[in-house]
Amino acid sequence: MALLLPFVLAQTAVADPLNIWEPMLGIIVLLAVAMVLGSVAERLKQSAIVGFMGAGLLLGPHVLELIDQSEITAIADLGVTLLMFTIGLEFSWSRLKRLGVTALLTGVLQIVGSMAVALAVAMRLGFSLKAGITLGAVFALSSTGVVMPALARRAEVDSVHGRFALGILLVQDIAVIPLVLLVAALGGAGTPGQVLMQTAGQFGVVAVFVVFCVAFSKYVVPLVVRFNAPTGNREVSVLFAIVVSLGAAWGAQQVGLSPALGAFIAAIFLGESVIAPRLRGDVGPLKTVFVTLFFSSIGMLADPGWMKDNLLTLAGAVGLLLVLKPMVIWIVGRAFGLAHRHAVAAGVCMGQVGVFSFVLASSALEKDVISSDTFALVVSVTIVTLFGTPYLVAAGAPAGRGVEHLLRRVGLVKTSFKPGAALNRDLSGHIVVVGFGPAGRAVANRMYQSGSTVLVIDLNPISIRAARDAGMRAWVGDASNADMLRQVSIDTAEALVVTLPDHRLTMAVIVEARELSPKLQIVARARYHRYVELLSATGANVVVDEEAEVGDKLSETLRLKVRTDSEKDHEVIREDQVVT
Repeated sequence: MALLLPFVLAQTAVADPLNIWEPMLGIIVLLAVAMVLGSVAERLKQSAIVGFMGAGLLLGPHVLELIDQSEITAIADLGVTLLMFTIGLEFSWSRLKRLGVTALLTGVLQIVGSMAVALAVAMRLGFSLKAGITLGAVFALSSTGVVMPALARRAEVDSVHGRFALGILLVQDIAVIPLVLLVAALGGAGTPGQVLMQTAGQFGVVAVFVVFCVAFSKYVVPLVVRFNAPTGNREVSVLFAIVVSLGAAWGAQQVGLSPALGAFIAAIFLGESVIAPRLRGDVGPLKTVFVTLFFSSIGMLADPGWMKDNLLTLAGAVGLLLVLKPMVIWIVGRAFGLAHRHAVAAGVCMGQVGVFSFVLASSALEKDVISSDTFALVVSVTIVTLFGTPYLVAAGAPAGRGVEHLLRRVGLVKTSFKPGAALNRDLSGHIVVVGFGPAGRAVANRMYQSGSTVLVIDLNPISIRAARDAGMRAWVGDASNADMLRQVSIDTAEALVVTLPDHRLTMAVIVEARELSPKLQIVARARYHRYVELLSATGANVVVDEEAEVGDKLSETLRLKVRTDSEKDHEVIREDQVVT
């Protein structure tokens, strides 16, 4: 907070050079109430962000009027810049690369599709073209910072729909850069051709800015690391982060870009440097303050009176968002071969408006692209959908299963095989492995090399191709589907090994397999210790506790290491005694 004091002084010195503590008191009160409401929100299975926004709403100009929003605005503006910097540091190019080209394409198609649908609806409702495009950009984004923790609390990050959602969310994060430039261009004056030229010029400026950031992270950062390495001073890394973020923001503003965008771009490339892990740890406490101030200032923008007077408009906007956005994601998922249940589940999870949308909406309001009423609608929809995100995530998987079941009943989803028919009626005593990730691959390879007949089921065509290349029988399919299990003659199999990280999907596979083959030996993987008893009760004969296994391996490795070092010490002592 000491770093923020000069900025507070700068904002208050002109009005009253002696009255510098009045805005500071407002910040203290806001942070205190946000702390309490954030804790309450967490206890209610909500994101703490909801509590922060609630604090701003409660103390702001539309409810208790205890804090003047102008007292927080300057700090909030600084906070959003530094917040964008810390978010950029956490962006992972390597994770995006691991997800592959498919994740990039699905993310791009989701953004373009959502923008097109939102634009069509906005034009139908009487909005201008510029406002429609802006609303499309705003509503196309979801909240990575709220969705992923909600998925993590439910252990669904590694589920099929969780990985699909993660790929889209990462692409959305990086798409903020062109979307900010697009909204800024919409606020420009002139003919469409002139606006297009201005947009091209902005992209050119960004390209130069990116080149500068890449050069800085490649050549300057290593020098800073080597210079500070002998001292190991952690305060220096915090100061370095502040200098880089504010310097990037200032530089972006000087060349006509958004300061927050400049800080975000700089952080993305700095996040791949050698100093990134330390920076992430050191600026963590600062990020907490920035997140709190940013979302509290957003809460101050929310007007309960406006929401009450425009309740039908707000309800209609939320309803359209919760229907149309998941439908776009559903269609995109199906286009890339994802099962209905997983595509729908991912769409429902991402049915909210994202944090970055505020940056877009604020820029559009400043440039008169959207009206104050439209901005109020965006703020209101965002708050309502963020509040409902934990419930959306919880409803995602059941909604996906429900939609797929309904489609099967009306005949719109058909299997590519006859129910009850086996791929090979002569199969007997074989091993069925569900999931061909690292764990499934290790099991399948070991059993295959020992002479067993191994059949692999996985939803990923690439994994199936790898299994077939290794000489195994493998099929793309959903093992929680009874017909799929009949296809692999589960009733005559010796054992079923379920290696999926998602415990709910694992349970569904076990239930179907146990019903088809009551005496089947089922071995299941439990990603977390708390699911061991649950999987055993579902019907697994053996549950491998991943956390316990890792603990045993760590303790054994440590025991051997300590014993080896101890033996070396004893040998040195014996040598010393001999020399003596």
